[in-house]
Amino acid sequence: MRLSQRQIEIFHAVMTEKSVTAAATSLRTSQPTISRELRDLEQYLGYDLFHRFGKRITPTEQAQALYTVVRRSYVGLEEISRAATAIGGRSTAQLRVASLPAYADTVLPIAIESFLKMHPGALISIHSIEEAALQNELTAAMFDLGLAEQGQQFGGVATEAIDAGDVVCILPAGHPLAQKQVLAPADFEDSEFVYFSKDDPYRRKLDDVFTTAGVTRRYIVETTTASSVCAMVARGVGISIVNPLTAAHNLNRGLVVRKFSVPIAYRIHLWRTTKAPRATFALRFTKGLHDAVAEIRSKVHQALSLT
Repeated sequence: MRLSQRQIEIFHAVMTEKSVTAAATSLRTSQPTISRELRDLEQYLGYDLFHRFGKRITPTEQAQALYTVVRRSYVGLEEISRAATAIGGRSTAQLRVASLPAYADTVLPIAIESFLKMHPGALISIHSIEEAALQNELTAAMFDLGLAEQGQQFGGVATEAIDAGDVVCILPAGHPLAQKQVLAPADFEDSEFVYFSKDDPYRRKLDDVFTTAGVTRRYIVETTTASSVCAMVARGVGISIVNPLTAAHNLNRGLVVRKFSVPIAYRIHLWRTTKAPRATFALRFTKGLHDAVAEIRSKVHQALSLT
């Protein structure tokens, strides 16, 4: 026995609609049929997908994990549908881009604006996913381009590093340290610090810098994205050091930026599958990324020069 397409469809409907009744309506079938198919699916898998409380159900952890995989396949089908529509409308290009969330908010909008001026009929699909998942998707050739922090080599994937400048210090407006043009590690002694989790590669680099300098910071909040770090700092929770792209994106949101005395280069690693049928468009888009990063670097340089 193997999973049937119907079982997957029913499971997806229940998870999406969040009830058996709504799932039955969306699939134009009956509640007993939905319930029976779910039981058969659980029996096949060997574990429960839902906790049942009378007529109410809630998904288990296993169901949430399975839904992540199933949803990915449905997203792929939706993308195929959009691409088919674009092809029918004689769209000139379709690009699938996987990116860390930080780049989807900062560099990609600028690059896409430039690309669409050259290819006004293009269809660009952006997927914001974390780096571990991004690696898997690219090696499976699900995307034409990928933007990540790390530059590991994989079969069938070409990589290119784009220099985005050095990391910068960020402070809430009016902070005493904002009086300085350049901040040294010693300036952070006993400071309230907002930063990333311990497995973040740039946190590890900075931790080494402060350890070498013998400086102790007080971690107030740990979070997973640079945007979240900036939001915390803007509210006065603490101070931090982040990549220049996200810092530039938040300049008009209650933040000031200052140079860090220890240069730590920040690079975007562009991954491009060598099997992509749209290599020409991917290369053109890559040029737009270089231009977008250069624009942001100029913005950061200007902000640092005004201090």
